[in-house]
Amino acid sequence: MEKYKCEKKAQIKAKYTSELPRVSKPLSFYQRMGSQAPSLDASIQVVDPPKPRSLTFKCPLSLKRQTIPARTANCQHLETFDLLSFVDAFSLMGVLRVLHRGDPVPPHSIPHTCPICSTKAPLYIDSYILSSLTLHPDLMSVTVSPSGHLTPPTPTPDHPCVDLTSPPLHTGQDTGTSSPLPTPDLVSIPTTQAARRRFSFGDLGCRLGRRYQRLSAVDLTVASPC
Repeated sequence: MEKYKCEKKAQIKAKYTSELPRVSKPLSFYQRMGSQAPSLDASIQVVDPPKPRSLTFKCPLSLKRQTIPARTANCQHLETFDLLSFVDAFSLMGVLRVLHRGDPVPPHSIPHTCPICSTKAPLYIDSYILSSLTLHPDLMSVTVSPSGHLTPPTPTPDHPCVDLTSPPLHTGQDTGTSSPLPTPDLVSIPTTQAARRRFSFGDLGCRLGRRYQRLSAVDLTVASPC
């Protein structure tokens, strides 16, 4: 049974690849940009230019690079899926539904469900993306330019980020700002002879003049009689 299913899937792949219409959408279909999320603060104005949209060549079914990009006629998204991987995902009932119809119909009249948006409609091959796959055989994604052209991705330079919340770090060099003060050393008091001299009120009296009596030194270490 598995061999039979593989043989029938090979027939469907050959039939779909040769008979499905190859459509190139207008450039306006490819140049649509994703909407940006609004800022939480209405007073902040975003001045960065919008980033170019990226289109991946990875199939959402096989997670491998697409060979034949396809989507349904009702799909509005830019992304495609690989036609061969899409047929590989057919169940046995899906194979029988395509090949064993009472009245044979062309593939572009058979509705299928898109694995990306679940829209049901006949399939077609996107010839514009197919040509980009052929032109860039080693790329897994391309950049959609504002004009709608598919170009190889280019690295974007990093823009400096201005932090408006954290205080700046000052180095204290020609910035007009104060730098941390050095910790002062302990001040040593010189032990000179004048500093070791015993002080008494009598000395004060001598300086003020002889009209004051010389006062004796008061010993404050003696316990008070009270």
